[in-house]
Amino acid sequence: MRKVMMPKLGETMEEGEIIKWLKKEGDSVKEGEPLLEIATDKANMEVEAVASGFLRKILASEGEVIPVTHTIAFIADSMDEEILEEKGKASRKEGEKKEEEEISPQVTEKAVTKPVKASPLAKKLAKEHSVDLSSIEGTGPAGRIVKEDILRALEQGEAQAGEAVIKEEISLCRSEKVQMQHMAKSKKEVPHVYLKIEVDFSEAMKMRDDLLGEFEKEKIHLSYTDLLIKSCARALDKLPRMNSTFEEGRLMVHSDVGVGLAVAREGGLIVPVIKKANKKDLFQIARDRIELIDKAKGDKLSLEELEGAAFTLSNLGMVGIKEFAAIINIPQVSILAVGEIKKRAVVQEEKVVIRPMMEMTLSCDHRVIDGYLGARFLQEIKKGLEKPSLLLLP
Repeated sequence: MRKVMMPKLGETMEEGEIIKWLKKEGDSVKEGEPLLEIATDKANMEVEAVASGFLRKILASEGEVIPVTHTIAFIADSMDEEILEEKGKASRKEGEKKEEEEISPQVTEKAVTKPVKASPLAKKLAKEHSVDLSSIEGTGPAGRIVKEDILRALEQGEAQAGEAVIKEEISLCRSEKVQMQHMAKSKKEVPHVYLKIEVDFSEAMKMRDDLLGEFEKEKIHLSYTDLLIKSCARALDKLPRMNSTFEEGRLMVHSDVGVGLAVAREGGLIVPVIKKANKKDLFQIARDRIELIDKAKGDKLSLEELEGAAFTLSNLGMVGIKEFAAIINIPQVSILAVGEIKKRAVVQEEKVVIRPMMEMTLSCDHRVIDGYLGARFLQEIKKGLEKPSLLLLP
């Protein structure tokens, strides 16, 4: 008899939700064969069978949230094999709280509603147009609401709908719910400081144009995002404190430079990581970016591809956003928000010239990153983009 346990698939994973069992009780299974699908706080993953045999017993239903290392099923050599232990009460349904709370009975005083006086025609009109009669001031005898009062309210747009019309209720997946909690926690607990800088993209655009042909030969598209990733990695390498995470009062500087790239997809935002970006050339970075984005949109990222970054890059320039400020992806200590490249008039060497300009906003955790360090970091990124030959150096 072999236990199937909720696996710990990443360093931050504490529990997983059972999304779908791919086998049912009594089915034969082979070692390494996909057995079920689970949702972690970052992605959906398939869990493989730990042994060959029969799926003797399923202990966790679809929709249950199970802590890591807890037993969720048994695989046996035969269906007659006796099960020696059952699952404890460790699971919970998605949406339930982790700990039960004692609920005290509440006594609610019944509200006393004053009857509304209205003519039968006024009541009929109010019902047809979902008008709350209590919101209307009557002008009839003794304050009675009459037809004219309803018509006047409708014309003036002051009528209140008795009930909101819901077009559609959208069920959020586990990763979206976790992301919502994560962002709210960051905004609530982390004192964000925002620093903005402008970058002249003229030289970066020229270099990209020069390199495009060579990249296209290898069927790799070099984007401005690749130049940004490389420039950020270079700056992180030069200023190691920026390449850190802050958790439980400890600042941990990372030895490897991983750059997280925010990617929009149907199931919500996800942040795959370009590993060791400071040691990769533009070709390797472009290839990794393309592969990771394809996997992200196909929901095929592994947890390993979602971990290892102490910094995130969010680029909304391709959708016409001039500038924005992003929320820090805790426990990281900074995130860079990048806007569109747009030609405009600037003063250079006492002359007004037209240049392709980009605005970047750095959000920093002000508990551990002061304004001066953040400014130096932005200057390093700017330097790499305005003198892009630096990005070609090893």
